[in-house]
Amino acid sequence: MTNTAVIKRLFGYLKAHRLRLCFVLFCAAISTVFMVLAPFVIGKVTTTLFDSIRDGVFYWETVAMLLATLVFLYLISQAFSLLQGFGMAKITAQVMETLRHDIDAKMHRLKLNYYDTHTHGDILSVITNDVDTINNTISQNLTTIVTQIITAIGILLMMLAISPTLTLIPVLMVPLSMLSAAGVMKASGKHFMQKQELLGRLNGYIEEMINGQTVIQAFNYEERARTDFDTLNEELRDSAYKADVTAGAVSPITRLVNDSGYVLCAAIGCLWAIAGRITVGNVQAMLEYTRRFAEPFSSIAEMAGSFGAATAAGSRIFALLDAEEELPDTKDCIVPSDRSGSVTFENVRFGYSPDRLLMKDVNITVQPGQKVAIVGPTGAGKTTLINLLMRFYEVGDGRITVDGVDTKKMSRAELRDRFGMVLQDTWLFEGSIRDNIGYAEKDMPQSKIITAAQSACAHNFIKTLPGGYDMVLSKGAENISQGERQLLTIARAIASDPEIMILDEATSNVDTHTEVLIQKAMAELMKGRTSFVIAHRLSTILDADMILYMEDGDIKEVGTHDELMALGGKYNALYNSQFA
Repeated sequence: MTNTAVIKRLFGYLKAHRLRLCFVLFCAAISTVFMVLAPFVIGKVTTTLFDSIRDGVFYWETVAMLLATLVFLYLISQAFSLLQGFGMAKITAQVMETLRHDIDAKMHRLKLNYYDTHTHGDILSVITNDVDTINNTISQNLTTIVTQIITAIGILLMMLAISPTLTLIPVLMVPLSMLSAAGVMKASGKHFMQKQELLGRLNGYIEEMINGQTVIQAFNYEERARTDFDTLNEELRDSAYKADVTAGAVSPITRLVNDSGYVLCAAIGCLWAIAGRITVGNVQAMLEYTRRFAEPFSSIAEMAGSFGAATAAGSRIFALLDAEEELPDTKDCIVPSDRSGSVTFENVRFGYSPDRLLMKDVNITVQPGQKVAIVGPTGAGKTTLINLLMRFYEVGDGRITVDGVDTKKMSRAELRDRFGMVLQDTWLFEGSIRDNIGYAEKDMPQSKIITAAQSACAHNFIKTLPGGYDMVLSKGAENISQGERQLLTIARAIASDPEIMILDEATSNVDTHTEVLIQKAMAELMKGRTSFVIAHRLSTILDADMILYMEDGDIKEVGTHDELMALGGKYNALYNSQFA
Protein backbone atom coordinates (compact mmCIF):
# COMPACT_ATOMS: atom_id res chain seq x y z
CA MET A 1 0.00 0.00 0.00
CA THR A 2 1.34 3.42 -1.00
CA ASN A 3 1.90 6.17 1.55
CA THR A 4 -0.84 8.23 -0.08
CA ALA A 5 -3.34 5.38 0.26
CA VAL A 6 -2.40 4.88 3.92
CA ILE A 7 -2.83 8.58 4.73
CA LYS A 8 -6.15 8.64 2.86
CA ARG A 9 -7.48 5.71 4.90
CA LEU A 10 -6.27 7.26 8.14
CA PHE A 11 -8.11 10.48 7.34
CA GLY A 12 -11.16 8.36 6.57
CA TYR A 13 -11.42 7.67 10.31
CA LEU A 14 -11.71 11.42 10.90
CA LYS A 15 -14.76 11.84 8.64
CA ALA A 16 -17.17 10.79 11.37
CA HIS A 17 -15.86 13.67 13.50
CA ARG A 18 -15.72 16.35 10.79
CA LEU A 19 -17.98 18.81 12.64
CA ARG A 20 -15.90 18.64 15.79
CA LEU A 21 -12.75 18.71 13.64
CA CYS A 22 -13.97 21.87 11.89
CA PHE A 23 -14.51 23.47 15.30
CA VAL A 24 -11.00 22.44 16.37
CA LEU A 25 -9.49 23.85 13.19
CA PHE A 26 -11.50 27.08 13.64
CA CYS A 27 -10.14 27.44 17.19
CA ALA A 28 -6.63 26.75 15.92
CA ALA A 29 -7.05 29.40 13.21
CA ILE A 30 -8.35 32.06 15.62
CA SER A 31 -5.60 31.28 18.14
CA THR A 32 -2.95 31.54 15.44
CA VAL A 33 -4.28 34.78 13.93
CA PHE A 34 -4.27 36.60 17.26
CA MET A 35 -0.80 35.26 18.03
CA VAL A 36 0.48 36.48 14.65
CA LEU A 37 -0.74 40.03 15.36
CA ALA A 38 1.24 40.22 18.62
CA PRO A 39 4.71 41.00 17.12
CA PHE A 40 3.20 43.85 15.09
CA VAL A 41 1.75 45.41 18.29
CA ILE A 42 5.08 44.92 20.09
CA GLY A 43 6.76 46.73 17.21
CA LYS A 44 4.32 49.63 17.65
CA VAL A 45 5.22 49.76 21.36
CA THR A 46 8.94 49.93 20.45
CA THR A 47 8.32 52.67 17.90
CA THR A 48 6.26 54.68 20.42
CA LEU A 49 9.00 54.37 23.06
CA PHE A 50 11.64 55.41 20.50
CA ASP A 51 9.48 58.45 19.54
CA SER A 52 9.09 59.30 23.23
CA ILE A 53 12.88 59.38 23.65
CA ARG A 54 13.29 61.41 20.47
CA ASP A 55 10.55 63.95 21.30
CA GLY A 56 11.21 64.10 25.07
CA VAL A 57 7.54 63.30 25.77
CA PHE A 58 6.32 59.96 27.08
CA TYR A 59 3.22 58.85 25.17
CA TRP A 60 1.88 56.81 28.06
CA GLU A 61 -1.73 56.63 26.79
CA THR A 62 -0.59 55.13 23.49
CA VAL A 63 1.75 52.69 25.26
CA ALA A 64 -0.98 51.67 27.73
CA MET A 65 -3.47 51.10 24.92
CA LEU A 66 -0.96 49.03 22.94
CA LEU A 67 -0.04 46.95 25.99
CA ALA A 68 -3.72 46.34 26.78
CA THR A 69 -4.24 45.26 23.17
CA LEU A 70 -1.27 42.93 23.47
CA VAL A 71 -2.68 41.33 26.65
CA PHE A 72 -6.05 40.92 24.93
CA LEU A 73 -4.43 39.23 21.93
CA TYR A 74 -2.53 36.76 24.13
CA LEU A 75 -5.60 35.95 26.27
CA ILE A 76 -7.83 35.29 23.26
CA SER A 77 -5.11 33.25 21.57
CA GLN A 78 -4.56 31.02 24.60
CA ALA A 79 -8.29 30.60 25.24
CA PHE A 80 -8.88 29.30 21.70
CA SER A 81 -5.72 27.20 21.96
CA LEU A 82 -7.16 25.56 25.09
CA LEU A 83 -10.45 24.80 23.30
CA GLN A 84 -8.48 23.38 20.39
CA GLY A 85 -6.55 21.05 22.72
CA PHE A 86 -9.70 19.76 24.43
CA GLY A 87 -11.46 19.17 21.11
CA MET A 88 -8.50 17.39 19.51
CA ALA A 89 -8.04 15.15 22.55
CA LYS A 90 -11.70 14.09 22.25
CA ILE A 91 -11.39 13.39 18.52
CA THR A 92 -8.17 11.41 18.96
CA ALA A 93 -9.64 9.27 21.75
CA GLN A 94 -12.73 8.43 19.66
CA VAL A 95 -10.71 7.71 16.49
CA MET A 96 -8.39 5.37 18.39
CA GLU A 97 -11.37 3.65 19.96
CA THR A 98 -12.84 3.06 16.49
CA LEU A 99 -9.52 1.83 15.11
CA ARG A 100 -8.99 -0.59 18.00
CA HIS A 101 -12.60 -1.79 17.63
CA ASP A 102 -12.04 -2.47 13.92
CA ILE A 103 -8.87 -4.41 14.69
CA ASP A 104 -10.59 -6.45 17.41
CA ALA A 105 -13.54 -7.23 15.14
CA LYS A 106 -11.13 -8.20 12.37
CA MET A 107 -9.26 -10.58 14.67
CA HIS A 108 -12.45 -12.62 15.09
CA ARG A 109 -13.06 -12.75 11.31
CA LEU A 110 -9.56 -13.70 10.21
CA LYS A 111 -8.91 -17.07 8.70
CA LEU A 112 -7.16 -19.46 11.03
CA ASN A 113 -4.07 -19.62 8.84
CA TYR A 114 -3.35 -15.94 9.54
CA TYR A 115 -2.35 -16.92 13.08
CA ASP A 116 -0.28 -19.77 11.66
CA THR A 117 1.76 -17.40 9.46
CA HIS A 118 2.18 -14.47 11.88
CA THR A 119 3.81 -14.58 15.30
CA HIS A 120 1.77 -13.51 18.29
CA GLY A 121 4.40 -10.86 19.08
CA ASP A 122 4.10 -9.35 15.61
CA ILE A 123 0.30 -9.20 15.87
CA LEU A 124 0.58 -7.70 19.35
CA SER A 125 3.02 -5.10 18.05
CA VAL A 126 0.46 -4.00 15.44
CA ILE A 127 -2.33 -3.71 18.02
CA THR A 128 -0.23 -1.81 20.58
CA ASN A 129 2.87 -0.11 19.16
CA ASP A 130 1.48 0.75 15.74
CA VAL A 131 -1.83 2.03 17.10
CA ASP A 132 0.03 4.15 19.68
CA THR A 133 2.17 5.60 16.87
CA ILE A 134 -0.96 6.62 14.97
CA ASN A 135 -2.44 8.04 18.17
CA ASN A 136 0.60 10.22 18.85
CA THR A 137 0.73 11.48 15.28
CA ILE A 138 -2.94 12.50 15.18
CA SER A 139 -3.02 14.06 18.64
CA GLN A 140 0.25 15.99 18.35
CA ASN A 141 0.67 16.82 14.69
CA LEU A 142 -2.68 17.19 12.94
CA THR A 143 -3.66 20.58 14.37
CA THR A 144 -0.01 21.58 14.42
CA ILE A 145 0.09 21.38 10.64
CA VAL A 146 -3.01 23.56 10.36
CA THR A 147 -1.71 26.15 12.83
CA GLN A 148 1.66 26.24 11.14
CA ILE A 149 0.11 26.80 7.69
CA ILE A 150 -2.11 29.59 9.04
CA THR A 151 0.89 31.03 10.88
CA ALA A 152 2.94 31.09 7.67
CA ILE A 153 0.12 32.78 5.70
CA GLY A 154 -0.58 35.30 8.46
CA ILE A 155 3.09 36.19 8.91
CA LEU A 156 3.52 36.57 5.15
CA LEU A 157 0.65 39.04 4.99
CA MET A 158 2.02 41.04 7.95
CA MET A 159 5.50 41.18 6.41
CA LEU A 160 4.08 42.35 3.09
CA ALA A 161 2.22 45.09 4.94
CA ILE A 162 5.47 46.25 6.62
CA SER A 163 7.95 45.90 3.72
CA PRO A 164 7.36 43.92 0.53
CA THR A 165 11.06 44.21 -0.36
CA LEU A 166 12.37 42.74 2.90
CA THR A 167 9.70 40.04 2.64
CA LEU A 168 11.49 38.61 -0.39
CA ILE A 169 14.41 37.46 1.78
CA PRO A 170 12.53 34.95 4.02
CA VAL A 171 10.25 33.95 1.13
CA LEU A 172 13.24 32.94 -1.01
CA MET A 173 14.88 31.08 1.88
CA VAL A 174 11.91 28.78 2.54
CA PRO A 175 11.92 26.82 -0.75
CA LEU A 176 15.69 26.59 -0.54
CA SER A 177 15.51 25.01 2.94
CA MET A 178 12.69 22.65 1.93
CA LEU A 179 14.51 21.46 -1.19
CA SER A 180 17.65 20.78 0.82
CA ALA A 181 15.65 18.59 3.24
CA ALA A 182 13.44 16.79 0.66
CA GLY A 183 15.88 13.93 -0.01
CA VAL A 184 16.42 13.38 3.68
CA MET A 185 12.65 13.17 4.31
CA LYS A 186 12.25 10.54 1.58
CA ALA A 187 14.99 8.36 3.04
CA SER A 188 13.51 8.73 6.51
CA GLY A 189 10.20 7.06 5.49
CA LYS A 190 11.97 3.90 4.26
CA HIS A 191 13.95 3.60 7.48
CA PHE A 192 10.84 4.04 9.65
CA MET A 193 9.04 1.26 7.75
CA GLN A 194 11.97 -1.08 8.34
CA LYS A 195 12.09 -0.04 11.99
CA GLN A 196 8.41 -0.97 12.58
CA GLU A 197 8.86 -4.35 10.87
CA LEU A 198 11.92 -5.18 12.96
CA LEU A 199 10.13 -4.09 16.11
CA GLY A 200 7.35 -6.58 15.35
CA ARG A 201 9.88 -9.37 14.75
CA LEU A 202 11.70 -8.58 17.99
CA ASN A 203 8.45 -8.60 19.99
CA GLY A 204 7.56 -11.97 18.48
CA TYR A 205 10.97 -13.40 19.37
CA ILE A 206 10.80 -12.10 22.95
CA GLU A 207 7.36 -13.66 23.45
CA GLU A 208 8.66 -16.95 22.03
CA MET A 209 11.66 -16.96 24.35
CA ILE A 210 9.58 -16.13 27.43
CA ASN A 211 7.10 -18.93 26.72
CA GLY A 212 9.90 -21.44 26.09
CA GLN A 213 12.24 -20.45 28.91
CA THR A 214 12.12 -23.89 30.55
CA VAL A 215 13.06 -25.64 27.31
CA ILE A 216 15.76 -23.06 26.59
CA GLN A 217 17.42 -23.72 29.92
CA ALA A 218 16.96 -27.48 29.70
CA PHE A 219 18.82 -27.60 26.38
CA ASN A 220 21.44 -25.01 27.38
CA TYR A 221 20.22 -22.75 24.61
CA GLU A 222 20.68 -19.53 26.60
CA GLU A 223 23.81 -18.40 24.78
CA ARG A 224 22.32 -19.04 21.32
CA ALA A 225 19.08 -17.33 22.38
CA ARG A 226 21.06 -14.29 23.52
CA THR A 227 22.98 -14.32 20.24
CA ASP A 228 19.77 -14.45 18.18
CA PHE A 229 18.28 -11.68 20.32
CA ASP A 230 21.38 -9.54 19.98
CA THR A 231 21.28 -9.97 16.19
CA LEU A 232 17.67 -8.77 15.99
CA ASN A 233 18.33 -6.05 18.55
CA GLU A 234 21.32 -4.78 16.59
CA GLU A 235 19.30 -4.73 13.36
CA LEU A 236 16.59 -2.73 15.14
CA ARG A 237 19.21 -0.42 16.64
CA ASP A 238 20.75 0.27 13.24
CA SER A 239 17.37 0.80 11.61
CA ALA A 240 16.16 3.08 14.43
CA TYR A 241 19.44 5.00 14.28
CA LYS A 242 19.11 5.57 10.54
CA ALA A 243 15.46 6.58 10.89
CA ASP A 244 16.10 8.99 13.75
CA VAL A 245 19.29 10.45 12.22
CA THR A 246 17.68 11.09 8.84
CA ALA A 247 14.59 12.58 10.48
CA GLY A 248 16.75 14.63 12.85
CA ALA A 249 18.93 15.97 10.04
CA VAL A 250 16.00 17.89 8.58
CA SER A 251 15.88 20.47 11.35
CA PRO A 252 19.56 21.56 11.28
CA ILE A 253 19.49 21.82 7.50
CA THR A 254 16.41 24.02 7.40
CA ARG A 255 17.51 26.06 10.42
CA LEU A 256 20.90 26.87 8.82
CA VAL A 257 19.29 28.21 5.68
CA ASN A 258 16.65 30.16 7.60
CA ASP A 259 19.16 31.68 10.02
CA SER A 260 21.13 32.96 7.04
CA GLY A 261 18.01 34.77 5.83
CA TYR A 262 17.45 36.21 9.33
CA VAL A 263 20.97 37.71 9.44
CA LEU A 264 20.57 39.21 5.95
CA CYS A 265 17.19 40.71 6.84
CA ALA A 266 18.59 42.18 10.09
CA ALA A 267 21.52 43.80 8.29
CA ILE A 268 19.36 45.40 5.59
CA GLY A 269 16.64 46.43 8.06
CA CYS A 270 19.15 48.22 10.34
CA LEU A 271 20.65 50.09 7.39
CA TRP A 272 17.17 51.16 6.26
CA ALA A 273 16.22 52.27 9.78
CA ILE A 274 19.32 54.46 9.96
CA ALA A 275 18.40 55.90 6.56
CA GLY A 276 14.84 56.56 7.76
CA ARG A 277 13.20 54.22 5.26
CA ILE A 278 11.57 52.13 8.02
CA THR A 279 10.73 52.62 11.68
CA VAL A 280 12.67 50.88 14.43
CA GLY A 281 9.53 49.13 15.63
CA ASN A 282 8.81 47.78 12.15
CA VAL A 283 12.41 46.51 11.92
CA GLN A 284 11.89 44.70 15.19
CA ALA A 285 8.55 43.31 14.03
CA MET A 286 10.07 42.32 10.66
CA LEU A 287 12.91 40.44 12.34
CA GLU A 288 10.48 38.66 14.63
CA TYR A 289 8.30 37.72 11.67
CA THR A 290 11.35 36.59 9.68
CA ARG A 291 12.42 34.30 12.52
CA ARG A 292 8.90 32.93 12.99
CA PHE A 293 8.19 32.62 9.23
CA ALA A 294 10.70 29.81 8.95
CA GLU A 295 9.35 27.98 12.00
CA PRO A 296 6.21 26.55 10.36
CA PHE A 297 8.22 25.06 7.52
CA SER A 298 10.90 23.73 9.88
CA SER A 299 8.21 22.30 12.14
CA ILE A 300 6.46 20.59 9.24
CA ALA A 301 9.81 19.25 8.04
CA GLU A 302 10.58 17.93 11.51
CA MET A 303 7.21 16.15 11.50
CA ALA A 304 8.36 14.17 8.50
CA GLY A 305 9.86 11.56 10.81
CA SER A 306 6.65 11.32 12.82
CA PHE A 307 4.56 10.99 9.67
CA GLY A 308 7.02 8.44 8.32
CA ALA A 309 6.54 6.34 11.44
CA ALA A 310 2.76 6.83 11.27
CA THR A 311 2.67 5.78 7.61
CA ALA A 312 4.69 2.66 8.37
CA ALA A 313 2.43 1.85 11.32
CA GLY A 314 -0.66 2.50 9.21
CA SER A 315 0.61 0.14 6.49
CA ARG A 316 0.95 -2.68 9.02
CA ILE A 317 -2.46 -1.96 10.57
CA PHE A 318 -4.25 -1.88 7.22
CA ALA A 319 -2.42 -5.02 6.11
CA LEU A 320 -4.07 -6.74 9.07
CA LEU A 321 -7.46 -5.13 8.36
CA ASP A 322 -7.23 -6.19 4.70
CA ALA A 323 -6.17 -9.78 5.47
CA GLU A 324 -8.38 -12.54 4.09
CA GLU A 325 -11.41 -13.29 6.24
CA GLU A 326 -13.63 -16.25 6.85
CA LEU A 327 -16.57 -16.41 4.47
CA PRO A 328 -19.52 -14.52 5.96
CA ASP A 329 -22.56 -16.43 7.16
CA THR A 330 -25.40 -16.72 4.67
CA LYS A 331 -28.25 -14.24 5.05
CA ASP A 332 -30.84 -16.97 5.62
CA CYS A 333 -29.04 -19.23 8.07
CA ILE A 334 -30.71 -22.50 8.92
CA VAL A 335 -31.10 -23.59 12.54
CA PRO A 336 -31.46 -27.40 12.67
CA SER A 337 -34.40 -28.55 14.75
CA ASP A 338 -32.53 -31.77 15.44
CA ARG A 339 -29.75 -31.65 18.06
CA SER A 340 -28.83 -35.33 18.07
CA GLY A 341 -25.23 -34.81 16.90
CA SER A 342 -25.18 -36.64 13.56
CA VAL A 343 -22.27 -35.76 11.24
CA THR A 344 -21.72 -36.55 7.55
CA PHE A 345 -18.80 -35.88 5.20
CA GLU A 346 -19.94 -36.11 1.56
CA ASN A 347 -17.23 -36.17 -1.13
CA VAL A 348 -15.18 -33.59 0.78
CA ARG A 349 -12.09 -32.23 -0.96
CA PHE A 350 -9.71 -29.79 0.69
CA GLY A 351 -6.25 -28.34 0.32
CA TYR A 352 -4.46 -25.38 1.90
CA SER A 353 -3.61 -24.32 -1.65
CA PRO A 354 -5.62 -25.05 -4.83
CA ASP A 355 -2.75 -26.89 -6.47
CA ARG A 356 -2.15 -29.28 -3.55
CA LEU A 357 -5.13 -31.25 -2.29
CA LEU A 358 -4.86 -33.04 1.03
CA MET A 359 -8.28 -34.63 1.17
CA LYS A 360 -9.83 -36.23 -1.86
CA ASP A 361 -13.48 -37.37 -1.79
CA VAL A 362 -13.71 -38.04 1.96
CA ASN A 363 -16.97 -39.76 2.92
CA ILE A 364 -17.94 -40.40 6.56
CA THR A 365 -21.28 -41.00 8.24
CA VAL A 366 -21.35 -40.66 12.02
CA GLN A 367 -24.51 -41.62 13.85
CA PRO A 368 -25.65 -39.74 16.98
CA GLY A 369 -23.86 -40.92 20.09
CA GLN A 370 -21.01 -42.67 18.27
CA LYS A 371 -17.42 -42.38 19.43
CA VAL A 372 -15.11 -41.69 16.48
CA ALA A 373 -11.37 -42.03 16.94
CA ILE A 374 -8.97 -40.38 14.51
CA VAL A 375 -5.45 -41.83 14.39
CA GLY A 376 -2.42 -41.62 12.16
CA PRO A 377 1.12 -40.29 12.01
CA THR A 378 2.01 -36.65 12.65
CA GLY A 379 0.83 -34.42 9.81
CA ALA A 380 -1.72 -36.97 8.64
CA GLY A 381 -4.57 -34.40 8.67
CA LYS A 382 -6.31 -35.35 11.93
CA THR A 383 -6.63 -31.80 13.22
CA THR A 384 -7.48 -30.54 9.72
CA LEU A 385 -10.51 -32.84 9.69
CA ILE A 386 -11.76 -31.29 12.93
CA ASN A 387 -11.04 -27.77 11.67
CA LEU A 388 -13.18 -28.45 8.60
CA LEU A 389 -15.96 -29.83 10.78
CA MET A 390 -16.07 -26.64 12.86
CA ARG A 391 -15.61 -24.35 9.80
CA PHE A 392 -12.26 -23.01 10.83
CA TYR A 393 -11.46 -23.80 7.21
CA GLU A 394 -13.88 -24.08 4.29
CA VAL A 395 -14.14 -27.24 2.23
CA GLY A 396 -13.14 -26.99 -1.43
CA ASP A 397 -15.75 -29.37 -2.84
CA GLY A 398 -18.43 -31.55 -1.32
CA ARG A 399 -20.18 -30.74 1.91
CA ILE A 400 -20.27 -31.45 5.64
CA THR A 401 -23.60 -31.75 7.42
CA VAL A 402 -24.35 -31.56 11.14
CA ASP A 403 -27.79 -32.71 12.22
CA GLY A 404 -28.75 -32.97 8.55
CA VAL A 405 -27.89 -29.39 7.60
CA ASP A 406 -24.94 -28.21 5.49
CA THR A 407 -22.56 -26.40 7.83
CA LYS A 408 -22.18 -23.60 5.25
CA LYS A 409 -25.91 -22.89 5.62
CA MET A 410 -25.60 -22.59 9.40
CA SER A 411 -24.19 -19.61 11.25
CA ARG A 412 -20.80 -20.28 12.78
CA ALA A 413 -22.18 -19.39 16.20
CA GLU A 414 -24.99 -21.94 15.84
CA LEU A 415 -22.60 -24.61 14.53
CA ARG A 416 -19.92 -24.15 17.18
CA ASP A 417 -22.49 -23.99 19.96
CA ARG A 418 -23.01 -27.72 19.35
CA PHE A 419 -19.35 -28.53 20.05
CA GLY A 420 -17.26 -28.89 23.17
CA MET A 421 -13.51 -29.03 22.78
CA VAL A 422 -10.56 -30.15 24.88
CA LEU A 423 -7.13 -29.69 23.32
CA GLN A 424 -3.62 -30.78 24.22
CA ASP A 425 -2.59 -27.15 24.58
CA THR A 426 -4.62 -25.81 27.46
CA TRP A 427 -5.99 -22.26 27.41
CA LEU A 428 -7.23 -20.61 30.57
CA PHE A 429 -7.72 -16.88 31.02
CA GLU A 430 -6.73 -14.67 33.92
CA GLY A 431 -9.70 -14.93 36.26
CA SER A 432 -11.30 -17.20 38.84
CA ILE A 433 -11.55 -20.97 38.44
CA ARG A 434 -15.34 -20.54 38.62
CA ASP A 435 -15.33 -18.17 35.61
CA ASN A 436 -13.02 -20.43 33.62
CA ILE A 437 -15.19 -23.52 34.08
CA GLY A 438 -18.40 -21.54 33.40
CA TYR A 439 -16.91 -19.86 30.32
CA ALA A 440 -19.63 -21.11 27.93
CA GLU A 441 -22.55 -19.55 29.84
CA LYS A 442 -22.96 -16.15 31.46
CA ASP A 443 -23.59 -16.46 35.20
CA MET A 444 -23.49 -20.27 35.12
CA PRO A 445 -25.00 -21.74 38.32
CA GLN A 446 -22.50 -22.85 40.94
CA SER A 447 -24.10 -26.30 41.11
CA LYS A 448 -23.50 -26.86 37.38
CA ILE A 449 -19.86 -25.76 37.71
CA ILE A 450 -19.24 -28.10 40.64
CA THR A 451 -20.93 -31.03 38.86
CA ALA A 452 -18.72 -30.47 35.80
CA ALA A 453 -15.61 -30.28 37.99
CA GLN A 454 -16.57 -33.52 39.74
CA SER A 455 -17.07 -35.27 36.39
CA ALA A 456 -13.62 -34.10 35.29
CA CYS A 457 -12.05 -35.22 38.59
CA ALA A 458 -11.09 -31.60 39.30
CA HIS A 459 -13.31 -30.92 42.30
CA ASN A 460 -11.00 -32.46 44.91
CA PHE A 461 -7.90 -30.50 43.96
CA ILE A 462 -9.90 -27.27 43.56
CA LYS A 463 -11.07 -27.57 47.18
CA THR A 464 -7.44 -27.68 48.36
CA LEU A 465 -6.52 -24.42 46.57
CA PRO A 466 -6.57 -21.05 48.37
CA GLY A 467 -10.03 -19.66 47.73
CA GLY A 468 -11.27 -22.84 46.06
CA TYR A 469 -13.46 -21.99 43.08
CA ASP A 470 -12.80 -18.29 43.71
CA MET A 471 -9.05 -18.65 43.33
CA VAL A 472 -7.78 -16.29 40.63
CA LEU A 473 -5.58 -17.92 38.00
CA SER A 474 -2.54 -15.98 36.87
CA LYS A 475 -1.80 -15.18 33.24
CA GLY A 476 -1.40 -18.52 31.51
CA ALA A 477 -2.59 -20.24 34.74
CA GLU A 478 1.03 -20.63 35.79
CA ASN A 479 0.03 -20.88 39.47
CA ILE A 480 -1.36 -24.41 38.96
CA SER A 481 0.22 -27.50 37.41
CA GLN A 482 -0.12 -28.56 33.77
CA GLY A 483 -2.24 -31.56 34.74
CA GLU A 484 -4.55 -29.36 36.81
CA ARG A 485 -4.91 -26.96 33.89
CA GLN A 486 -5.95 -29.84 31.67
CA LEU A 487 -8.54 -31.00 34.21
CA LEU A 488 -10.05 -27.51 34.27
CA THR A 489 -10.34 -27.42 30.46
CA ILE A 490 -12.10 -30.77 30.55
CA ALA A 491 -14.46 -29.47 33.23
CA ARG A 492 -15.15 -26.42 31.05
CA ALA A 493 -16.07 -28.64 28.10
CA ILE A 494 -18.35 -30.75 30.28
CA ALA A 495 -20.07 -27.66 31.68
CA SER A 496 -20.89 -26.43 28.16
CA ASP A 497 -23.05 -29.57 27.73
CA PRO A 498 -22.44 -29.96 23.97
CA GLU A 499 -24.02 -32.41 21.53
CA ILE A 500 -20.62 -33.19 20.01
CA MET A 501 -17.37 -33.45 21.94
CA ILE A 502 -13.91 -33.09 20.41
CA LEU A 503 -10.94 -34.42 22.37
CA ASP A 504 -7.36 -34.02 21.23
CA GLU A 505 -5.42 -36.41 23.45
CA ALA A 506 -7.23 -34.74 26.35
CA THR A 507 -5.62 -36.90 29.03
CA SER A 508 -2.03 -36.61 27.85
CA ASN A 509 -0.99 -34.27 30.66
CA VAL A 510 -2.42 -36.06 33.68
CA ASP A 511 -1.09 -38.93 35.73
CA THR A 512 -2.15 -42.53 35.14
CA HIS A 513 -4.54 -42.66 38.09
CA THR A 514 -6.28 -39.44 37.09
CA GLU A 515 -6.43 -40.60 33.48
CA VAL A 516 -8.39 -43.68 34.51
CA LEU A 517 -10.86 -41.57 36.46
CA ILE A 518 -11.27 -39.13 33.55
CA GLN A 519 -11.81 -41.94 31.08
CA LYS A 520 -14.62 -43.28 33.24
CA ALA A 521 -16.14 -39.80 33.58
CA MET A 522 -15.86 -39.23 29.86
CA ALA A 523 -17.45 -42.60 29.07
CA GLU A 524 -20.42 -41.65 31.22
CA LEU A 525 -20.54 -38.15 29.72
CA MET A 526 -20.42 -39.43 26.14
CA LYS A 527 -23.51 -41.57 26.47
CA GLY A 528 -25.98 -40.14 23.99
CA ARG A 529 -23.40 -37.73 22.58
CA THR A 530 -21.23 -37.86 19.48
CA SER A 531 -17.51 -37.61 20.13
CA PHE A 532 -14.41 -37.22 17.99
CA VAL A 533 -11.17 -38.29 19.68
CA ILE A 534 -7.77 -37.50 18.18
CA ALA A 535 -5.61 -40.15 19.77
CA HIS A 536 -1.92 -40.94 19.82
CA ARG A 537 -2.17 -43.68 22.44
CA LEU A 538 -4.30 -46.37 20.83
CA SER A 539 -5.09 -47.96 24.17
CA THR A 540 -7.53 -45.12 24.86
CA ILE A 541 -9.76 -45.73 21.84
CA LEU A 542 -10.18 -49.50 21.74
CA ASP A 543 -13.91 -49.09 22.50
CA ALA A 544 -14.49 -46.56 19.69
CA ASP A 545 -17.47 -47.20 17.42
CA MET A 546 -15.43 -46.04 14.43
CA ILE A 547 -11.70 -45.58 13.93
CA LEU A 548 -10.41 -43.44 11.07
CA TYR A 549 -6.81 -44.07 10.09
CA MET A 550 -5.49 -41.02 8.27
CA GLU A 551 -2.33 -40.53 6.23
CA ASP A 552 -1.28 -37.71 3.89
CA GLY A 553 -4.57 -35.91 4.49
CA ASP A 554 -6.80 -38.80 3.39
CA ILE A 555 -8.69 -41.48 5.28
CA LYS A 556 -6.99 -44.77 4.39
CA GLU A 557 -8.88 -47.21 6.65
CA VAL A 558 -12.24 -47.15 8.48
CA GLY A 559 -13.63 -49.63 10.98
CA THR A 560 -13.69 -50.76 14.60
CA HIS A 561 -10.52 -51.83 16.39
CA ASP A 562 -11.22 -55.52 15.78
CA GLU A 563 -12.09 -54.94 12.10
CA LEU A 564 -8.93 -52.94 11.42
CA MET A 565 -6.75 -55.42 13.26
CA ALA A 566 -8.24 -58.23 11.19
CA LEU A 567 -7.58 -56.19 8.04
CA GLY A 568 -3.86 -56.32 8.77
CA GLY A 569 -3.18 -52.89 7.24
CA LYS A 570 -1.69 -49.61 8.41
CA TYR A 571 -3.70 -49.41 11.65
CA ASN A 572 -2.61 -52.93 12.54
CA ALA A 573 1.02 -51.94 12.00
CA LEU A 574 0.62 -48.75 14.08
CA TYR A 575 -1.03 -50.64 16.94
CA ASN A 576 1.61 -53.36 16.99
CA SER A 577 4.38 -50.73 16.96
CA GLN A 578 3.01 -49.30 20.23
CA PHE A 579 2.60 -52.63 21.96
CA ALA A 580 5.48 -54.58 20.51
